Amino acid sequence: MNKKLRKWFRGLTAGKAVHFLLALLWFGLTLFPLYFTVVSSLKLDNEIWDTMFQLPSIPQWENYFKAAETAGILSAIVNSVVISLGSVAIMIVCVMMSSYVIARRLIKRAKALNLYLLAALMIPLQGAIVPIVQMVGAVGGKNNFFVLMLIYVGLNISISSFILVGYIGGISREIDEAAAIDGCNLFQTIFRIIFPISMPGVATAAIVGFLNVYNELPIANVILTKTENRTISVALLAFQGDYQTSLSLIFASIVIVIIPILIFYLLCQEKVEHGLASGAIKG
Repeated sequence: MNKKLRKWFRGLTAGKAVHFLLALLWFGLTLFPLYFTVVSSLKLDNEIWDTMFQLPSIPQWENYFKAAETAGILSAIVNSVVISLGSVAIMIVCVMMSSYVIARRLIKRAKALNLYLLAALMIPLQGAIVPIVQMVGAVGGKNNFFVLMLIYVGLNISISSFILVGYIGGISREIDEAAAIDGCNLFQTIFRIIFPISMPGVATAAIVGFLNVYNELPIANVILTKTENRTISVALLAFQGDYQTSLSLIFASIVIVIIPILIFYLLCQEKVEHGLASGAIKG
């Protein structure tokens, strides 16, 4: 083992050392918030800031049960998952068709349309809240999950198009021609031929969209006014009162919330990285 370490240090150049230190720094900056959240979730409120970096003297496991009961975390997670999955399903169907048309230049100004969708990424969500709320009020869409799903579809189309246009653009047109010779129409070509080939890109767009919808707060907080309809992001606000904020319960709730997302991401991590890299290179 010592020989391996000595050999590694001999081959260590200044550039490699800088890269290693930057990676180590990034790892620490990424790991600390997770450590702080988990440790704080097991403490009393007055212990959190007094012993910020220390493990709890007596783990307060009941914080998790109190958090789940106080804010209705479990039902809120179900609402968030339903809305997220519904939004992603609608979005993938729409984006697959639009991305194929743009990537294959089947319409005039396809490139301009692609730039228009990319430009939408630069518009902050806060700038769209007022017109969105006015539109929802006009159609009577408050506390309506389907209306909220359509809003999320519109908000996530740009990033999904960015991923899929680049990915589909890297697929040979000969595949389309072979499908046409076999008698496939446009929709069959997209969903029976291109869709399976584009699965890494589709998975990436779906995961990114799912995470965006699952974590969204401002719009859900305005549109979902009934307690039973709250998403997980809105439910977390229940721990913040006018005169007191229960930090330990907030941290416990965050841990409960991130566990399914963390598992979901770890299972799909390879597809996310492959899809993003392929979309960027091919685009």
